[in-house]
Amino acid sequence: MKIRRSSPQRGVTLLEVLVALVIFAFGLLAAAGLQLSSLQAAQYASNSGVATGMAREYGELMQMIPSGINATYNADSSSTNSLLFDTKTLDITGTAANACAGKSAICDTAKFITAMRNDWAKRVQSSQTLPQGRAEVCRDSTPRNSSDDLEWGGCDKAGEMVVVKMGWLGKPLAGTTEASPDWMTADRPRFAVSVMANLKDYVAN
Repeated sequence: MKIRRSSPQRGVTLLEVLVALVIFAFGLLAAAGLQLSSLQAAQYASNSGVATGMAREYGELMQMIPSGINATYNADSSSTNSLLFDTKTLDITGTAANACAGKSAICDTAKFITAMRNDWAKRVQSSQTLPQGRAEVCRDSTPRNSSDDLEWGGCDKAGEMVVVKMGWLGKPLAGTTEASPDWMTADRPRFAVSVMANLKDYVAN
C-alpha cells in the first residue's frame, strides 16, 4: 500500500502581511476623508441655517419701524439710511447699542433704530454666531454682477428690493487649499436673501 505524504502547510509570508496592511491603511484613509467631508458639509449647513435666520430676523425688525421703511423707500443714491449698512464699515463702538437699555433711557424712534441695528450687527460679527460673520443690507435691483456672482458692495440703491447679503469664513474642503476656488472665504457673500421683494408694499400710507 502506497502512503501519500501530505504537503507541508504553507504559512503567510511577510510580504503578504505588508500588502494587507497597506490595503487596510488605504481603507482607513478613505473612511477618514469621507468623515471629514461629512463634518464640513454639516458645518456649512449649520452656518447657512444661522445666517438665513439672522437675515430673516433683520427683515422682521425692519418691518417693525414704519418710519424707517418710509425712509428706506424714499432714499436715493445720495442719501444715507440707518437701516441700510455693511457690518464691516458700521461703527458700533461706544454706548449706541445700549441707547434704549435701562429704565431711565429715553428711546425715540431714531435711537430705537440705532440700538436695534447695532445689536443685530454685533451678533452677526460675534464668533459664537458665525466665524468672521459679515452682513450687508441694501437696496439692490441686481444683487449679482455681470459674472453672475455675489459681491460685497455694488448695491445700486435702486429698485424696490431690500436684500441682506451674508458671508462667513469656512474651512477648506478636503484636498483643497486656502487659495482654491472652493475656499469658503469671508471676502464674498455666501448668499443674498430678499427680505422685502416689493418695498412699496411695506410703506405706510
